[in-house]
Amino acid sequence: MFQLDILFDISILPSNIMVLRDDDFIDFVKEEAGHAAAALLEIQGINCVKSLLMTDNVYAIMDVKSKSLDGLKNKYGYTQDDGTFVIQPGVKGNIEYLIDLLKKKCIEDVKLAKSSKHNQSSSSSTIPKSTSTVTSNNTTEKTISESKLNVQQFSLVEGEHYFILLQNDSNGALKCDIRCCCQKWSSLPLRRGKFQLSNFYRHLQGFNNICPALKKMISNPQSALPLSTNNPPPLITSDNVSQQVVSPNQIPIIPPSDTIQSNSPLATASSTSISTDNDESLMQQSSSVKPKRP
Repeated sequence: MFQLDILFDISILPSNIMVLRDDDFIDFVKEEAGHAAAALLEIQGINCVKSLLMTDNVYAIMDVKSKSLDGLKNKYGYTQDDGTFVIQPGVKGNIEYLIDLLKKKCIEDVKLAKSSKHNQSSSSSTIPKSTSTVTSNNTTEKTISESKLNVQQFSLVEGEHYFILLQNDSNGALKCDIRCCCQKWSSLPLRRGKFQLSNFYRHLQGFNNICPALKKMISNPQSALPLSTNNPPPLITSDNVSQQVVSPNQIPIIPPSDTIQSNSPLATASSTSISTDNDESLMQQSSSVKPKRP
């Protein structure tokens, strides 16, 4: 008997799948389950993994008697002799595959979290605890957390504020990690042949967590790391990954979108492309801040 479990490979999921919402989530559904599945979820307001898994029956909309839904029903379902509609088997199969894949992802994440917590507990039992006194200025913290306008004057320069590691994993799949100057590593998910900067931007200025290096730059611009007068160092890559850097890398702290590449007509034409054997690329364009060439 054919084992369906072999179909569920969670490694194909973007690393930030659990935080994708609205258009980003619907775009993911289109890629993984097709446009019909995406349309069926979108019209019901299912806009993230949690809302999908918490919906008891995503096909119940076919039983709703509303003329506004007739177009959807006729396009993705069949009309029975009694006037009721049933969803097309292929659309139903794609949605059920996606749901089972996401359920497996959640289960694996829980197992990984428990294993990590157990390892940390084992390590803490052998390492003596140290105490430290941490002072904070609530007024300064609040100002930094709420500041948005002042951040736009900063640009991050590769080799000074961040470092990129591009390599193949044990399965031969291309992966990219970025290290902030505060030593924090972030994995960049690969979608549509481009690495997404959303995880790195989330580290820089998340809702309740702002990068300490960025805090220092905001509160005291004079202490920001100086821009290099030399060419930035090349990307760190594995031996079997070819690279071509066509212009210096600079990342504006306020991103124009969730992706590295911007198609806005107002965007400054400055980009970096890393080409690989699989024709995948890492694209970056700055927004309103024009890059400062070294």
